[in-house]
Amino acid sequence: MSENKHISISKNIETGDQTDFHFLRKTGIEYIEKLGGKLWTDYNSHDPGITTLEVLSYAITDLGMRMNLNMEDILASDDVKKDIHTQFLKATEILPSRPLTELDYRKLFIDISMAGGIVRPIRNCWLVPKTEKLYVDCKTGNLDFKPIGEKNKSFDIKGLYDLYVDYAEEIDADGVGCEKSNVNTQILDRYHSNRGLCEDLAEIKKVETQKVAVCARIGLVSKADEELVHAKVLRTINNYLSPEVHFYSLKQMLEKGLSTDQIFEGPLLNNGFIDTEELKNSQLRREVRLSDIISEIMKIDGVKEIHDVSIAGCDNVIRKNNDWMICIEKGRKPEMCELSSFSYSKGALPLNINDKKVQDYLETLKREEKVLRDDAKQNKELALPKGTSYDIANYATILNEFPDTYGVGESGIIGNQTPEREALAKQMKGYLLFFDQILAGYFKHLEKIKEVLSVNGNLKRTYFTQALKDIKGFDELVHEYDTESDDKLTDSLYRELDNSVERRNEVLDHLISRFAETFSDYTFLMKSLYGKSTDEIVLMNKENFLKEYPSLSKDRGLGYNYTLIGDLDVWNGKNVSGVQKRVARLLGIKDYRQRNLSQSPVSIIVTEDNEGKKSYTWKIKDSKGNIILSSVNSYKLEHIATQNLNDAIYQTIQIDQEDLENALEQLKKGEYEGDIIGNIKINLSGGGNYYFEIVDDPVKKNVIATHKKTNPYTSLNDLADGIEETVKYFKYEFTEEGIFLVEHLLLKPTAKDYKLMGGIGCMAIGETFKVAYDLVEKESTTGSKNYSEALMSSCEGCEAGVYDPYSYRVSVVLPGFAYRFQDPDFRRYAETVIRQEIPAHILAKICWVGDRLSEKQAAQNDLAEFEAAYKKYLSDKSRNNTENLGNSITDLLDALGNLNNIYKPGRLLDCAADDSDILDGKIILGQSNLYKIDKK
Repeated sequence: MSENKHISISKNIETGDQTDFHFLRKTGIEYIEKLGGKLWTDYNSHDPGITTLEVLSYAITDLGMRMNLNMEDILASDDVKKDIHTQFLKATEILPSRPLTELDYRKLFIDISMAGGIVRPIRNCWLVPKTEKLYVDCKTGNLDFKPIGEKNKSFDIKGLYDLYVDYAEEIDADGVGCEKSNVNTQILDRYHSNRGLCEDLAEIKKVETQKVAVCARIGLVSKADEELVHAKVLRTINNYLSPEVHFYSLKQMLEKGLSTDQIFEGPLLNNGFIDTEELKNSQLRREVRLSDIISEIMKIDGVKEIHDVSIAGCDNVIRKNNDWMICIEKGRKPEMCELSSFSYSKGALPLNINDKKVQDYLETLKREEKVLRDDAKQNKELALPKGTSYDIANYATILNEFPDTYGVGESGIIGNQTPEREALAKQMKGYLLFFDQILAGYFKHLEKIKEVLSVNGNLKRTYFTQALKDIKGFDELVHEYDTESDDKLTDSLYRELDNSVERRNEVLDHLISRFAETFSDYTFLMKSLYGKSTDEIVLMNKENFLKEYPSLSKDRGLGYNYTLIGDLDVWNGKNVSGVQKRVARLLGIKDYRQRNLSQSPVSIIVTEDNEGKKSYTWKIKDSKGNIILSSVNSYKLEHIATQNLNDAIYQTIQIDQEDLENALEQLKKGEYEGDIIGNIKINLSGGGNYYFEIVDDPVKKNVIATHKKTNPYTSLNDLADGIEETVKYFKYEFTEEGIFLVEHLLLKPTAKDYKLMGGIGCMAIGETFKVAYDLVEKESTTGSKNYSEALMSSCEGCEAGVYDPYSYRVSVVLPGFAYRFQDPDFRRYAETVIRQEIPAHILAKICWVGDRLSEKQAAQNDLAEFEAAYKKYLSDKSRNNTENLGNSITDLLDALGNLNNIYKPGRLLDCAADDSDILDGKIILGQSNLYKIDKK
C-alpha cells in the first residue's frame, strides 16, 4: 500500500535566468536554430539579428535586476498614500482577536489603568463559571427558579461567569471605596465591549485573603545591604503567595523565543504583552509550601544561608497539620500577616533593620517596575521594513542601444542619408517599436504591483503601459500617440483585453485567500440570481469584505454590547454582534444594521373591485422616497406580482457597466442606434418627453416595468443620467435584506424573586458590584411582569432529557420576502454559512419571515411585531429600565414564538394534465407555500 505523500509548492522557484545575459543570448540562438536553422547560419555578433537579440537580452536583464530588488524597495513609494504601510495589515491589526478563553479575559482586565490615579489597580483576577439552576415542570414545560409542578427536573445555565479580583494595595486601603467602584466600572465597560456570544458577566467579587505568618532567621554575605535584601525578601514572598503578572515589550517577548503569532494571540493590550505561561502559573494557590519559600529566598542576591524558617496560619481558618505546608481555602488568596518576623545576621553578628530604608527600597523597586512597564507600553508594534523608493517604471528605449551604423538611435543616420537608408532605418524602428512597447509595459506593471496587490488597493485597471519617449523621428512612425497620459494610452491599447471586473475579481480572490477565506461557492450561486451583473456585484461584496476584514476576523465571536445607550447604538446603528456582521458580509448583505426591515422600499398595492376581487401591483422607491420603478400590469395573485417585481429588478441590472457607459455616452451625443440598452427600452419620442421601461427580453421587448417620473426627462443628458442612476441604485444600493441575531441568554431574568424584575446586565454599584439589579421586593403598580412570567419555556415531558432554551442558543431572523432570500438554493447556502460561522458550541434557530409592512394580507405581520418588540427590549436593557424590562422580555418572547417561515409559492398539478417546463416552483414538504387559483 503506497503512502500518501505531502504535496507542497517550493518557496524558492527563482532560477536567476532573467539576469544572466549569456543564458538569454544562448537560449535565443537555440530558438533561432530550431525555427530558421536552414536559412540562418551566421550567429556571430556582427549579424544584425544577433545584435538585436543581444539588445533585447540586455533589456530583459535590466528588468530582471529591478525584479530582484529587495521587496521593501519594490513596494516603497514616495507617495505616502501608496507606501508600504498602506499595502499590508499590520500585526496589531490582523493577529489579535477578541478575548475567547479565560486567560484572554484575565489579560484584558489586568491591563486596566486609571488615568491620574493608580497606574495598575488590578494585580490579578480569575474568571469562574457561575452556577445558576432552573427547574422545569415536566407536564407544562414551564420554568422557574424554584421547584414547581408535581414532576420537575433541573438544569444549570451555562455561559455565566463571576470575576474574582485581586485589587492593588492602594485600592484595598481605607477610604478609597470610590476608586474600587471606578475600577469595577472599567471592568464592565471592557467586558461588554469584548463580550463573547451567548456569555455574560454575573458578579464582580473581591478575592478574600487568608493570613499566613512567615518567620525566618537569615544569614547574609558580608557585603550585602541588609535593608535591600529585606525589601527583596518581602517582595519575593508576597509574589510567591500571590504571583503578580508582568507586562513585557515586544522585544522582550521575542527574546523569550516566542513567535509573532504567539505574541499577538488574544486581545491587544494597552500596556504591553503578558506571557501566557506566566499567567497560567498565577492561579490562586491551594497550598503554601515551606520548601518553596526556602527556594525563593535562597535565589535572592546577598542571602548566604537560612538558619531557621517556619510558616503558620494567622486566623485559624484551617488548622495546620503539617509543619511544611498550609492549605488555603478555595477562592482565597494567601497573604502575609503582621505576625510574620524576619531577623538577619552576618556571621555571628545580628543586624538591625532600618524600616524607613526598607520602605525606600520598596518604593525604588516599584519605580523600576514602572519604568519597565512604560517601556513595554511604548514598544508594541512590529515595524514594517522601510525601503528605498526607486523609479522602477523608468524605461529607456532599446533603439538607443543599437550601434550608430543602424541609424535608429538618437544620432540618426550617420553619413550619407539616402532615401533607401532612411527607409530601412524607419522600417527597423517600426519593427522594434513592438518590442519597445511590450518591455515598457512590463516595467510599468512592476511599478504598479504594489497597488494591484494592496489590501487597500482601489485600481480599476489591471493592464498598464507607458508612453515611449526619447525616440528620434517618433512622430513619423506613429500617429495619434498620446505621450502625456499613460492611462489614455493604456485604454487605447488594452481596453478590449482588460476586463477589469473579471481580472479585479481574480486579484481579490488572491488577496482573500491569504486569509484562508473563499467566495467561490457564493460566486457560483450568484450567477443564477444576478446573471450578467454577477461579477460586478460580487466584486463589490469582496471589496467590502476585504476593507472590513480586520474587524470581521477578530470580532467573529463578539456579542452585542447591550450597555451602550445611544439611539444609534440600539437601532439603525452598527452596534451588532461580530458574527452577525461577518455573516452579512459573507452573504453579500449590504446593510447589516438592526433596523426596520419590514419598512421596505417596495410596496405591494392591493386594490379591490366592486365584486370583491383583488388585484396586485407594485412600486419601488429610491433612497430619496421617489418612485423609481413600478409595474405596468395588475395581477390576480400576490405572488405573481412579486415574481414580476423580482424579474423587473433582475432585468434592470442585466448590462455590463462598461457597456452601459459606452451606450449612454452615445445616447448623450444623439448617436445611439436603436431603442434598447441592455434590457432597458428608451422612449425617444419627440417633444422632449423622455422616459424608459424595463423589458423581459431585448428581442421580444415585452414591457414588465416602467420608470415614469412625475415630470418626464426633457433632454437626452437627463435621460442618460436617470438610466445610470437607476441601474446603479439596483446594483449597489437597493436592498430588502438584513439580519437579526438574538442571544437567548440575555433574555433570562435574574434568579431573585422580584416583583419588579431586573435583568442580567442591569448595574448597581455596591460592595460586590452585582450585575443583576438588586431591587427591594414590592408590589408593582405598573403591571410589570415578574420573573416567572418572563421566562422562556422548555419542552413538555422530561423523559428524553431537559431542554435548556438559554445556554448557547441564538435565534437568527431574516426577511424571507427579499429577492435572494426567496430562492431555496440561496437559503440552503445561507444556512450553511450561518452554522459554519457561529461558534461550534452555539445552536442557531434560523427563521425566514415576512412580510413587508406595506402589504395588506390576512396573515399577521410577524416581522413588524418582532422588530417593535426587539427594539423596545434593546432600549429597556441598555437603559437599565428594570420597571419595564420584564414586559419587554415577555413581548419579545411572544414575538419570537409568532415568527413563521415563509417559502416560495408553488403549484400542484393535475396528474392527468400535461406537465409544463415553464411552470415555476417545485413542491417540497416543509419548504413550499401552496396557493389556489380562482378559475372564475
